[in-house]
Amino acid sequence: MSRPDPARAGGARTGHPAEGSRTGAGGSAVGPGTPEAPGLGPLPERVAAALLAHPAVAALSGGPFGTVASYLPGRRLVGVALGGPDEPARIGVVLRFGAPIEATAAELRRIVAAASGARRVDVVVTDLEMPV
Repeated sequence: MSRPDPARAGGARTGHPAEGSRTGAGGSAVGPGTPEAPGLGPLPERVAAALLAHPAVAALSGGPFGTVASYLPGRRLVGVALGGPDEPARIGVVLRFGAPIEATAAELRRIVAAASGARRVDVVVTDLEMPV
């Protein structure tokens, strides 16, 4: 008895990955929130770079007790904690004075959610940078 070919099952499968999905090492699908997601460097570094590119963000911050951080090989990246599948992503930022806090936090949530696939993003604004 022969086994049905899964690539032909239902006639709809083409053998190509689904639209928008990527394949990692070994050909398995890679979601946007996994460390193997395409891009330059580990995911927390890419999220940090996207946050720092926002014009209202002056710096990243570890929060009042330094707990908003990701542990990477050989170092600690403050300001970004992506958490597990059921945990919210947390970011800590210092904003430039004059930036609307609520609107900026909403923009930062969208940036982090798009980059990491997180459903919930907690934003902690720890300080404001005053103009000199």
